[in-house]
Amino acid sequence: GPDFIIIYRLSLVDLVEDGNQWQEILAQAQAIEAAGATIINSGIGWHEARVPTIATSVPRAAFAGVTAKLKPHLRIPVV
Repeated sequence: GPDFIIIYRLSLVDLVEDGNQWQEILAQAQAIEAAGATIINSGIGWHEARVPTIATSVPRAAFAGVTAKLKPHLRIPVV
């Protein structure tokens, strides 16, 4: 909002069976922006993910490309 920061954490890659597809994630991000969020903090996976997502198990910036893919679709920062 204009007087405070609203940061919303959004999983950009679920890594689970029947997880969100890209078009669903994009629609969610656009709805979050329209609702007044100031920043979207991107995340990946869930505890149930079939791919390791713990910080010490994943190379630095391994999923940065997914965040970069979302940025052009929004006017707010995606980090």
